[in-house]
Amino acid sequence: MKEHKRATIYDVAADAGVSIATVSRVLRGEKNVAPITLARVEEAIRKHDYRPSDFARGLAGGGVNTVGIVLPRLVNPYYAMLFTGAQEEARSCGYALSMFPWSSLRTPSLDPALLLAERRLAGAVVCVEYLPPEENERLLHSLRRLRRYMPVVLIGCVPTEYDFPGVFQNNAALLKEIVRHLVSLGHERIALVGGLQEDTDPLRRDVGYMEGLREARLPFTESYRVYGTGTPECGREGLCHMLDSLKPSFWPTAVIALNDLVAMGCYAAARDRGLSIPRDLSVFGCDNLVSGPYLGPALSTVDLHQLSIGARAVRMVVNAEDTREEARWDFVLRESCASAPPPRQDIPPDGP
Repeated sequence: MKEHKRATIYDVAADAGVSIATVSRVLRGEKNVAPITLARVEEAIRKHDYRPSDFARGLAGGGVNTVGIVLPRLVNPYYAMLFTGAQEEARSCGYALSMFPWSSLRTPSLDPALLLAERRLAGAVVCVEYLPPEENERLLHSLRRLRRYMPVVLIGCVPTEYDFPGVFQNNAALLKEIVRHLVSLGHERIALVGGLQEDTDPLRRDVGYMEGLREARLPFTESYRVYGTGTPECGREGLCHMLDSLKPSFWPTAVIALNDLVAMGCYAAARDRGLSIPRDLSVFGCDNLVSGPYLGPALSTVDLHQLSIGARAVRMVVNAEDTREEARWDFVLRESCASAPPPRQDIPPDGP
């Protein structure tokens, strides 16, 4: 005879159409559950003849459980800092933290919701990157399914249509402020290197970049916008290609990099083309990585407070909070940005 599979807290949550956090509150006898929701959960418990396992008792009683965090890649120190902040907060709350790579979520043959639900997590923190439209739609659908099994909190570059709690970056506002700062230093030819071209989210960097230029009454120059990844290679190859395609008198006097890794590549490109930072070219990064102060010259950047974002996201999971917060950020001004240089003179092909 085939043994009857024992119902889990996830089965009850799915049947009642609620999160496991809500089922946990019912199991604890908390009063902050709406009567209609309470009735659905209790009916699902009776239907499945559900008896809390040791794991479920841990969820209800605050024992040691596991929170999952989905990150693109730890090779980028930005994501490592998010993980560190999340791990420290999880430990202080009595939880373990398990990391899942983005590659698991982006494999077409795998459903991210099932992948994470099968791990019997207490909740999940998912760091969202900008994605092509077809991948974005698939991920959003899976995350909505996952929310039926556990609390889901999002961090990172989260598109506005994602109806989830989380801590979000307003990259449009951030880029606009960087442009303002560079304009205040006298720069009129400002380039932006890195990021996806096909993205359409209103909070993306391109929106802030364009708004900053319009505010300063500066034209958008297509040659100054180089798309690409978030790697040093992107910065080096992108800026070199830009400079090689323009006459020296049209070279940008300032470059905004997608992140500090791209900024490092821009440093290499400037060196390759005989430019001095910041005398000939100002460079502004983003992320405030540990390497920034040790570049020559020290890199101006933006502190996104990754440790705080990771910690806050875990607290939201543990407390089953349903709030959306905008991450704070601060400028870290160092030596890589200076006043705009005087106009360069084109150099004839055969020399002066």
